[in-house]
Amino acid sequence: MSTLKDLFSLEYDNDSKILLGTIKKPILAKEEANEILEFVKQDMQNYPDHQHYILDVLTVKEVSNPIIGILLKSLQFWKKTRGYALLVMTDDLLQKIMIEQPAMFDYFAVFPTMNEAIAFTKKS
Repeated sequence: MSTLKDLFSLEYDNDSKILLGTIKKPILAKEEANEILEFVKQDMQNYPDHQHYILDVLTVKEVSNPIIGILLKSLQFWKKTRGYALLVMTDDLLQKIMIEQPAMFDYFAVFPTMNEAIAFTKKS
């Protein structure tokens, strides 16, 4: 199994007060997604003054429904505590998930690049 460092990174942009989570692996196992969720829950305490959370899944090429559910839980966890929780993903993955999980897009905004997601937070 991969280490958390191989799976996920979390950076804090002090200027914009945004947490930037990045999934690094193109295909995640359910256990790996659970590991990311647990890390997100624990590490949030280290960033008390953040305003938004952006999850970058641009490297992800394939996900199963259970993994989508786990990752959405991590976004919902952030959303309950702060401002926006946004996703950055490729158009191919977006199309696949929209067909399989259309209700997801009632709750989360999706952007094709990190810059566009950050620009959206600045408009709020």
